[in-house]
Amino acid sequence: MATVLFCVRATIAAEREDEFNRWYGEEHCPQFLRFNGAVSARRYRAVMGEDRFRYMAVYELKDEATLERFLASEDFQALLAEYDRNFGDVSERQRSAYVQVFP
Repeated sequence: MATVLFCVRATIAAEREDEFNRWYGEEHCPQFLRFNGAVSARRYRAVMGEDRFRYMAVYELKDEATLERFLASEDFQALLAEYDRNFGDVSERQRSAYVQVFP
């Protein structure tokens, strides 16, 4: 089965950017990686072509069934709640998912 990329693009208020990056790297991504079927978690900062969302997190999951299980899980709900509690008032985000089609 093909792997799935679950992408979250986000804005963050400039005055909270350092805190956001620390939290994402030290807490949020490691929490995601504990989910059974999580393969990797990477983060990126836009350097061109993106005017709205400065950051993107790319989470790799084993397959589509794992993505569906993750999205329906208490783990996902807990991650969302923690994000909202820490940055919901100073951030906006957009989610998407992709399944590998080549090779």
